[in-house]
Amino acid sequence: MLRFDPNLRWMYTEIPMLERYRAAARAGFQGVEVAFPYEYPAAQIADLLGENGLTLVQVLTPCDWAAGERGIAALPGREDEFRRSVDTAVAYAVQVGKPMIHAMAGNLPAGADRSRCRATFLENIARAADIMAGEGLTLILEPCCRARFPDYFYSRIAEGAGLIEEIGRPNVKLCFDTYHVQMEEGNITNTLKKAWPHIGHVQIGNAPGRHEPGPGEIHFPYFFAQLQALGWDRWVGCEFEPSGRTDDCLAWGQPYGIRNPDA
Repeated sequence: MLRFDPNLRWMYTEIPMLERYRAAARAGFQGVEVAFPYEYPAAQIADLLGENGLTLVQVLTPCDWAAGERGIAALPGREDEFRRSVDTAVAYAVQVGKPMIHAMAGNLPAGADRSRCRATFLENIARAADIMAGEGLTLILEPCCRARFPDYFYSRIAEGAGLIEEIGRPNVKLCFDTYHVQMEEGNITNTLKKAWPHIGHVQIGNAPGRHEPGPGEIHFPYFFAQLQALGWDRWVGCEFEPSGRTDDCLAWGQPYGIRNPDA
């Protein structure tokens, strides 16, 4: 059976962050993703996870998201800052159950030398992967659609797979996010199969509104069946903005043990 985990940056936003862990557990989730958990001590988050029987599935390397940054791994001149962000993420991850770490590439400035950005990204990710490998951690890369991040370093699944092959580190994997794939290129099932050897994480969000399965153009029962047929036995991250109160938007998850605990 597929295992789903909510991204607590997107879901349960009607309640404070530290209360979202319990809310997720009450709904039947066994894992969560938290993009930037760093404002809370790792020991506190580890306790919350343990108290609620949850696994922390994925975090991001720190960046100034509020200022519009979408990572810095492909930005020349910020290599030292990226290394520090990796050190922060790794030190935190080892205290909270060793989640996967997503290193975002960043938005390229106008007029940026793309070949230089690419070289910077390859070098940064290879170095980060080696550091993470020493702690048994997986580094995740995720292309993001231009509809959402028009200046982002890469946008298509094949680009991500090609970069992973070039980096050549076994602990660097690809995140397949249905929202980004559908918005950028469509053809979800064939794209999934082509990239399958490189995929280390799957996230779901419907298009075009990035809501839960149901309201949108992706037929998720079919997609879930394809994942199961391919033998997916890892997490599926819920990377979507609920179209209403979170617990009221979980009907899609009933076959997988996810439910509205108040219904």
